[in-house]
Amino acid sequence: MRPNVPRYCLLALLLAGIAAFVAGGGHRFLSFDQLVAHKDALIAWTDARPVEAAAIWVTAYLFLGLCGLPGSTVLNVSAGLLFGFEEGLALVVSASTLASSCAFLSFRYLFFDWVEERARRRFPHLIEGLEREGLYFVFTLRLLPVIPWSATNLVVAVSPVRFWPCLLVSLVALMPRYLLYVYAGTHLGDLQSPKDLWSPRLVVLLSLLAVVPWLVHWGVRRWKRRRAR
Repeated sequence: MRPNVPRYCLLALLLAGIAAFVAGGGHRFLSFDQLVAHKDALIAWTDARPVEAAAIWVTAYLFLGLCGLPGSTVLNVSAGLLFGFEEGLALVVSASTLASSCAFLSFRYLFFDWVEERARRRFPHLIEGLEREGLYFVFTLRLLPVIPWSATNLVVAVSPVRFWPCLLVSLVALMPRYLLYVYAGTHLGDLQSPKDLWSPRLVVLLSLLAVVPWLVHWGVRRWKRRRAR
């Protein structure tokens, strides 16, 4: 079997999943409005079949992550609605970590060589910078609420950061989002739209937090340079 055949098969599988999601109207059903409209029925079904509900929820999260599809915010909120804060948070952390891992490995296998070859030729200094400070880059991407989770999965996969450090930093950076979404899900009746989750003050706060590691890193480098003189 030629080396490219497994890659083409994986790519075809992901494209088929995306096509099935779009053709089946997944982008319409996996929405905040649909969650609010059917929350009573969803809660009743989850209470009657808690194991099946958790399994289906985790499977949906894995599917979205592996195919790079939107909708993780609705799933995060639904975890608080359906399973409560503690169990919902545990499910979100577990499922998103597993989904991010699968997406990272799949996207890296599919696209890393192609992207790296062209990026090193055209932007060698950028690649060198990412190799040195890639984890700061990952932390910033994951923490900023304006960047979708599915998009950051693809971006970090084609960057030169290593898998395990990337996974740990991603978990730390995403935890504020998880806490907010799951807690909001437990109070879904108080929300009118997803925009209610993000006040301007909260967006600014998370943006400032994303800058903190860079400031610390800059300070440490400057301190080392002074000591070396």
